[in-house]
Amino acid sequence: MASSRASTFIAIYRGRTASDARLVAITSDPAIVATVVGQMLADQGDQPGDDPVVGAIERARRQGLRLIRHELRDQRP
Repeated sequence: MASSRASTFIAIYRGRTASDARLVAITSDPAIVATVVGQMLADQGDQPGDDPVVGAIERARRQGLRLIRHELRDQRP
């Protein structure tokens, strides 16, 4: 039976611009992914935006990060 969870990983790219960036590291280590996700959630805060579409996208992105964090908690021994 296939799992309903998606694979979660962190990729690091480096370059002068986004189009020049090259992959330099990747990890699926749950501890590292959880740390990065937690930091992303802490850095952004829940700030309402002026544009309702942008606000909806930001809420969806944050909900996705919360789901990843929840799934990673379930994987801990």
